[in-house]
Amino acid sequence: MNPTDGTAPLPDIRDIAGPETLPSLWEVLALIGGISLGLVLLGGLIFFLYRTLTKKHQMVASPLTIAKRRLDALEGQALTLTPNAFSLAVSETLKDYVAARFGDSVRYETTEEFLYRLSQAKANALPNSVREKVATFLSVSDEIKYGKTADAETRKLPLLELARDVLTVEPEPAPARSGPPPLPKTAGGSKKRRPIVS
Repeated sequence: MNPTDGTAPLPDIRDIAGPETLPSLWEVLALIGGISLGLVLLGGLIFFLYRTLTKKHQMVASPLTIAKRRLDALEGQALTLTPNAFSLAVSETLKDYVAARFGDSVRYETTEEFLYRLSQAKANALPNSVREKVATFLSVSDEIKYGKTADAETRKLPLLELARDVLTVEPEPAPARSGPPPLPKTAGGSKKRRPIVS
């Protein structure tokens, strides 16, 4: 009790606390470096997981699929493009398809060079059925591009159909299977094992 007025005693007054010690410059730099390294590693992990997951879901389009998409898009632009521009775009699409699908150099040749190579019967990657269709297409395409005929506007869609005709001549190859070939069935219905030859 406070003897002067009879109230509860006052708490003792504490002394002023001294300044807290601050971390050294090296401790601060180590802390910043550790946080930065952690953020970089976290970002790298997120990027790696994103790339891994999106690659699994991505399907690489075949040359046939790409060509069909491009031809469908060109069909929608048939009314707006000039016959020359339309013919050039369809021709480039077909040349890209033939180059990607068969490995033929028609993409980098003029029509005359391609037709000359066909007439010389040089070995190339194109099957005969495709050669004939591509040769017909390129001839008609050049007539539209360079001939400036009066009916060029009406020949645009038939040219597109010629290009689609080339796409249907040779079917796409079956996707490569992984693993051994299937075992043949015997008369009893069970599978016969083939001996391994090394």
